[in-house]
Amino acid sequence: MGITVVILFCVLALGGVGLAAYHSRFDDAHGRAKLRLAAYEGDVGALEWIARDQGFFDSVGLDVELTGFATGREAIKAMKDGRADLATASEFVVATNSFSRADLRILASICQYWNKGFIGRRDHGIEKPGDLKGKRIGFTSPSSAEHSLVVFLALQGLTLDDVTLVDLKPEQIESQMADGSIDAAVTWEPHVAAIQARLAANAVSLMPRSLENYLLIVANGDGTTDRRAVGRLLQALLLAENWTRQNPVEAKRYLAARFTLTPAYVEKIWTRMQLTLSLQQEILEAMDAEALWFARKIGRQTIPNFALVVDGGPLAKVNPSAVNVVPRTTEQ
Repeated sequence: MGITVVILFCVLALGGVGLAAYHSRFDDAHGRAKLRLAAYEGDVGALEWIARDQGFFDSVGLDVELTGFATGREAIKAMKDGRADLATASEFVVATNSFSRADLRILASICQYWNKGFIGRRDHGIEKPGDLKGKRIGFTSPSSAEHSLVVFLALQGLTLDDVTLVDLKPEQIESQMADGSIDAAVTWEPHVAAIQARLAANAVSLMPRSLENYLLIVANGDGTTDRRAVGRLLQALLLAENWTRQNPVEAKRYLAARFTLTPAYVEKIWTRMQLTLSLQQEILEAMDAEALWFARKIGRQTIPNFALVVDGGPLAKVNPSAVNVVPRTTEQ
């Protein structure tokens, strides 16, 4: 059965629906603002950590209680539970959470990145995508890797019935690829690099580059977040972006030390990610595709209207050229 999606419009005017009703947590006595941010503690979520450690939050008059999480899904849960005002998460996590969380609003992408890989074992007869037929493939469900797997197989003329899917945690994918329990796997960094290191010349890369976005989000109408504070947060993140661009050597050293990454791994991912504040049309298109797949998976007939989930007003105030989301109507 077809799924019809009607995307009406995006509110980009100042004071738009995303944050307009929020109550102030502004400290008028000292002229400072306060926010609690639940953030992914890893490479693609580096901007907020750079902003804190380089003093950019302080320079814009913002006190941030920054709490790190291993995944964006955990960060969103912290915001839902009232432990944070804002959170960071991948576009896939935001898209799938939007089915049950109509209050989520996207303020910006804080990183564009390519960090997934589809690796096959050469000694298991895999040299090209067509060789996957009849093979055991590891993946993690639900995740963007699962969505990528389904799309990739379809592009190769394969269906899920042509392979045996093995649902595993990323750490289990590493070990089972190493011992040969599975023939191939789709996962994300740093697990891709770990698999390639363990298999060496026996590893075959199968999936082409595909960019994704890591997002800064807020729960609309929770009555705790000051719009002025959000503006200051974006100003600090923009300072972190500029610092990263102007000091790439120091920034790479920072990532390695802050997130316990090897210099070789940082060099690898550096060309695969852009720590940049933006809000582009491609985010909506990607989330539509992810949501359509997820809707079929859970038996839903409609998907969220992501044009209404975006609030570009705060970012447009800080950097107007970074916002490029247009009204549209799409039938799917």
